[in-house]
Amino acid sequence: MPREFVFEVVEEFSTLSEKEARTGTVYTKEFNLISYNGSEPVYDIRNWTENDEGKRMGKGITLNKEELKELRTALNQLDLDEA
Repeated sequence: MPREFVFEVVEEFSTLSEKEARTGTVYTKEFNLISYNGSEPVYDIRNWTENDEGKRMGKGITLNKEELKELRTALNQLDLDEA
C-alpha cells in the first residue's frame, strides 16, 4: 500500500502572485518553508489552489538552504531594470 503523502507549511514567506480563473478558482504562487512527510523543511516556490477540501499544491520547485543561497546570489546579480 502506498504511503500517504503529507506536508506541513512551517512558515509562509510571501504570496508572489494571485490569479482568478474563469471558473472562480483562485491560484496563488507562494514562497514557503515546507516539511514533506516529516522530513527537514525545504524552501518551496509553488502554485496553490484552495477549495472546500483544503489547500492543493501544483507544480513547483524545492530548494535546500545552500541552493537558496545560490539563487539569492544569482538574483542579486541581475539588473532587472534592463531585463
